[in-house]
Amino acid sequence: MSVLLPLIRIKTTGAPRPVLFSGTQEGSLGGEDLQINRMGDRFAVDFVTDQLLRNADSRNLIAALTEATTADAIAPLPLVNASRVYAGGGAVDGAGQTGSTLNIRGRVAGEVLARGDFFSIIHSGRRYVFMIRGDVTVDGAGKAAVPIWPMLRFVTVDGQTCEFAQPFIEGRLVGFDAKGAAFTRIRVEPLSFSIIERA
Repeated sequence: MSVLLPLIRIKTTGAPRPVLFSGTQEGSLGGEDLQINRMGDRFAVDFVTDQLLRNADSRNLIAALTEATTADAIAPLPLVNASRVYAGGGAVDGAGQTGSTLNIRGRVAGEVLARGDFFSIIHSGRRYVFMIRGDVTVDGAGKAAVPIWPMLRFVTVDGQTCEFAQPFIEGRLVGFDAKGAAFTRIRVEPLSFSIIERA
């Protein structure tokens, strides 16, 4: 089970960055290049804290980071470039979906889900992050066909939770195991770490 990181004094809240398994096959003898899309593309987020006090909050964060080195981590997704703050959530509308469009339900009729905004889906107890590829307006029944990036890495189950108000990133914790925490008098030096989604 992933460890929820109690994020405090986060200085660098970088937007989710793509981790690519797709690529380009160069054409032979000057021929046309071929884009090869693969199902493994995903997101990562890099975090850096300010200097921390040596108090209960920093001890909790360091303990959670230490535990997450072998148990995975989950944290609120930084929404640094969001078009607006979304209210509520939604649900996957229909089982067996694959590909780069996701049917959802449970949103507000007439609202616009904006290109470049993020949301997460809970599938088999794990969060997966997606970016909306184009503006889409929710219909009168609260449903929408949402173009997403990357493509789905799982086959959907009807009713799975979609998190719009506060998406989460979940996956492998990287970076903290190499540096750990350093202490100077009554301070904890800034911490840096990344969360990279798993397949």
